[in-house]
Amino acid sequence: MVLMAIPDWKPAMRACVEALRPGGLFVFAIVHPAFEELFGTWREHGEYRRKEYLAEYEIAGRDASDFHRPLSAYLNEVAALGCRVREVVEPGLDPVHGIEAYARMPNFLIVAAETGCPIGQ
Repeated sequence: MVLMAIPDWKPAMRACVEALRPGGLFVFAIVHPAFEELFGTWREHGEYRRKEYLAEYEIAGRDASDFHRPLSAYLNEVAALGCRVREVVEPGLDPVHGIEAYARMPNFLIVAAETGCPIGQ
């Protein structure tokens, strides 16, 4: 849950992958980039709304900022580092504060990738 909070995130991801042995498992979780502001827009509009998805931009928070990046940015970087994606999970959650969207839309994204895999395996 930290990659989305790092402005220059690619070196951090590279360091994580390089710390593992070939065949090791690199697992990361982020707030799902398609549904980052699910609670606020649902509360305000009774539905989820997104104005921009494909651009990278800062999301100012109460205590700190996060950085929106499309899902493809994370998955393409995993591939560029020589990893093979083994599993992608988009879990739904129990409804919180009466917001049914938490049960019907993913709030998080979890990726498991195997390191050091030759291309094609």
